[in-house]
Amino acid sequence: MHPILLSPAFFSTAVILTAILIDILFGDPPTVLHPVGWQGRFISTLWRCRPQAGHRRLFLHGLFIVSVGFLLTLGSTGILQWGIRQLAGSGTSPLRLISAVLLGALLLKGAFSFRSLLNAGRSVGKALEKGNLSEARHQISFHLVSRPVDTLDASAVASAAIESLAENFTDSVAAPFFWYTIGGLPAAWCYRYVNTADAILGYRDGDKEWGGKAAARLDDILTWIPSRIAAWVIVAAAVPSGLNAADALRVMLRDARNCSSPNSGWTMAAAAGALGVRLEKEGIYVINGEGKHPDEADLRRLSRLLLWSMVIILPPLILLSAVIFHFSSGEK
Repeated sequence: MHPILLSPAFFSTAVILTAILIDILFGDPPTVLHPVGWQGRFISTLWRCRPQAGHRRLFLHGLFIVSVGFLLTLGSTGILQWGIRQLAGSGTSPLRLISAVLLGALLLKGAFSFRSLLNAGRSVGKALEKGNLSEARHQISFHLVSRPVDTLDASAVASAAIESLAENFTDSVAAPFFWYTIGGLPAAWCYRYVNTADAILGYRDGDKEWGGKAAARLDDILTWIPSRIAAWVIVAAAVPSGLNAADALRVMLRDARNCSSPNSGWTMAAAAGALGVRLEKEGIYVINGEGKHPDEADLRRLSRLLLWSMVIILPPLILLSAVIFHFSSGEK
């Protein structure tokens, strides 16, 4: 077999491209079979054992949930990655190399989701196109947001969908790939665990006000760089998408900090500027206040913008991953 095909750089590139192909062809498995679903059930089980009172106790319990899950994820994925690399480097057998790439790709695929993200946006858009507001509310509540949706009009539903899709481009795509690039499967899956813990516990109500602080703060830290990379990528993607890159940049720099989260506003503001729409979570934030109220057509344009964003973000991450894998393997 040619030496290039046995190099860590080739292996890393093949894993990423194969994982993307799997996502395009098959999307996500059912929740009961999805590793993120397993993480969610693990977190929820530990949360049910929380102390009944006391801010300090709730915080420490939340910190325990984050810490034990993080360490278990780090250890298990570290062992899996070691085994996959041993399989890939155990000789010149094409079957071994292909098997290692497929195993690595399947594990990486579980850490990110792109096809399902776009499909969720399309399901909301289709319901709005048909004028079926109740179905649009159901779709957005089922797939994208946890806020109450019963009083949202069509424009507010479109706004909430755009906000969630833009934010999830960071959480479900940019951040998992970024951390895979930096530290392989362990880093990608540790990020996924922290992000899942934040999604379940990171609320400012009841016991979760304190019990979810550890997950929320660690998620803020791990998402800080990927969210900004993703926002700049959306600005760049506005050009081939036929949207307004100048406004995407202007609104991103001006309104990214309008959200209480240090990260979520970046991609939302970039997308709002590119689309020329006003995004609002009533009583919480307004982004691009001078923009028009969004509709189902803007959801279609956002899908195009995110597709181009995916095309733009992957080459540099693949290159960086190949370089890091090359030097971490000890090859000269």
